[in-house]
Order: sequence, then structure tokens, then C-alpha cells
Amino acid sequence: MQKQDNRLPSDEFFKLLMNSQKVIYAYILSMVHNCPDADDVMQETMTLMWERFSSFEPGTNFGAWGIKIARFKILGYYKSKKRTIELFDESLQNQISDCYHRKMDELKIRVSALQECLKKLDKRDKKLIQIRYEQGLKVTELADRIDRPVQGLYKALARIHAVLHRCVNTTIRQWGLQ
Repeated sequence: MQKQDNRLPSDEFFKLLMNSQKVIYAYILSMVHNCPDADDVMQETMTLMWERFSSFEPGTNFGAWGIKIARFKILGYYKSKKRTIELFDESLQNQISDCYHRKMDELKIRVSALQECLKKLDKRDKKLIQIRYEQGLKVTELADRIDRPVQGLYKALARIHAVLHRCVNTTIRQWGLQ
């Protein structure tokens, strides 16, 4: 007997959107260069994504689908600003989009390698990195929290960053991706 999926389309849409929203927004911002305008374009993009969600093919890349929709909204933005010809012809937009996708692919690889390298850190270094970045603490705040001198903490973080940098580059080479 086949299990029935009781999720509503809105549940699936918002789950996929939450996982891809930052990537879509980063793309829009890279094309629009103005935060308030990028916010407006993002809002319009999400609205159109919701309206056309029934045409999204499950199992495909939701973020890439959202970026395609965003491209049309960005073109509309430039047309409304009457700057399309001076700033953005279609071939330039395609070049920027291709570059963006390449960089995002590279970033995904580097993030995967970083995740592997973080697993290799000793317990103390891993905890230090987690507290610093997951909680978004400044080094001075972190020093107060763990009762360590600020200068010593800067040195420890620099050492950990160097270890992670080397590890990420080595891991990517080992994967044959560099």
C-alpha cells in the first residue's frame, strides 16, 4: 500500500523557499546592487514563485528555478527604471548569471570541504569556532565569555583559520576538483 503525502503545497513551497531564499536573494542583489530595490525584486520574485509553484518539477533545483524567475523580475526592474539598454543587455545579464552559478558551485564545494575539515579539528578548537561563529560573538565578547585574553584568542583563531584553510584546499585537491 502506498503512503499518501498529506503535506499541503504551501508547506512544501515554504520549506523549499527557506532553503533557497538566501541564494536567490544573493543573485538578485548581485544584479540590482541596491538593497531596497533588491528587497522589492525579491518580494515580487517570491510572489511569482508561489503563483507558479504548480509548474515546479519536484526533485529539480528549486533555487535555480527561483533564479530563473528572478531574472525576469530583474529585467522588469531595469525596464521600469529605463536603464536596461545602458546597464544591462541580455548577453551581459547571461554572463553575470553564468559567473554567479559558477561561483555558487565553487562555494558549495568549499563549504562541503570546510564541513569535513571542521570534523577533524580537536574538541577545544571546534568548540571555540562554534561559539565564535554560530553565536556571532565578537572576539572581545568571546574572550570575556571563556575567560581568555583577547590577544591570545586572536592568535588561536588565526591558527585555527590557517589550519582550516590548508585543510579545505587539500581536501578539494584530493577530491580532484581544483
